[in-house]
Amino acid sequence: MAARKRPATRKRSTTRRKARGRKPARKKAARKKTARRKAGGKKKARKKAGRKKTARKKAGRKKSARKKTGRKKAARKKAGRKKAARKKAARKKAGRKKTARKKTARKKAGRKKSARKKAAPKRAAPAAPSAPPAPFARPAPRPAPAAFAPAVVRPAPAAPTPPPSVAAAAPDRIGVVTHYYGHVDAAIVRIDSGEVRVGDTLHFRGHTTDFYHRVGHIEVEHQAVEVARAGQVVGIQVSQRVREGDEVIRASR
Repeated sequence: MAARKRPATRKRSTTRRKARGRKPARKKAARKKTARRKAGGKKKARKKAGRKKTARKKAGRKKSARKKTGRKKAARKKAGRKKAARKKAARKKAGRKKTARKKTARKKAGRKKSARKKAAPKRAAPAAPSAPPAPFARPAPRPAPAAFAPAVVRPAPAAPTPPPSVAAAAPDRIGVVTHYYGHVDAAIVRIDSGEVRVGDTLHFRGHTTDFYHRVGHIEVEHQAVEVARAGQVVGIQVSQRVREGDEVIRASR
């Protein structure tokens, strides 16, 4: 007679069935867990990719900004170089204009000087200053006659009249020297009173000037004249150097 199975065996079978029923649940849970892990990894990967993409975009924007800044800087440098070149060209042009003006002025001054030299009178031979004559000596008295001879009274001879001289003439101040041109030996005289004629003898007197000169040539406004009157500024050719401020005195005519 076969022995019957014990209830414990049945219980064990039930436990096995239960265990077999729980195994698919555990697998499912494991799969879910694995899926969650995978999903988490994917999410992390997406986040990481997003961060990388954002970083790339940011780096690109920075690079674009640097390029833009570089272009702006290059444009400013170029504009500065152009401005400096324009200023340099303007300075050169102004310098050339200034040089041309100076050159023109020098040429004009040279032509004027040549014209004045041509218009200036020829140099006259310097006249020796007239010196005052020596005083006349009186004749010596005759010896008295002898006692026995009758004394004869004779009239004394009249002293000869000396010729008029520069020293004897009354001084007549007519003006003052205002300028002297050494290259043509010409004195510029401002006539304050009286008049001056060709042939008059003038006395130039100053701090270091003292000589007589006979007038041979007179000019007024570069025109030769025979007589100059008060109020005029005339040019007179002289034989010696004169200075500004020297007095001009008419000694004789």
